[in-house]
Amino acid sequence: MDPRLDDAWIEAGKDLQPIPLYNDEHKTYIGTSLKQDDRKTIRTTLRDNVDLFAWTATDMPGVSSEIITHHLSVYIEATSVAQKKRKLGEEKLKAA
Repeated sequence: MDPRLDDAWIEAGKDLQPIPLYNDEHKTYIGTSLKQDDRKTIRTTLRDNVDLFAWTATDMPGVSSEIITHHLSVYIEATSVAQKKRKLGEEKLKAA
């Protein structure tokens, strides 16, 4: 979603329940505001299809690196400029 547009934002729910899929390290979350039956259906579907999740690039054999490679569009002739350090006021300095 483009933040420059005035479209309504969809935000994640605040009360989330963790669902371990493969082990405690590989988990996802669903909202507790869902009906109990819906949560159970989603949990069952996710666990039944755990083999479809890719946690790392090595979990996706056969996928071309052109698809999963990130490129930065950088102007080659641009020179880097270091921003001047700003001094914090006393109140902000204490908080930091």
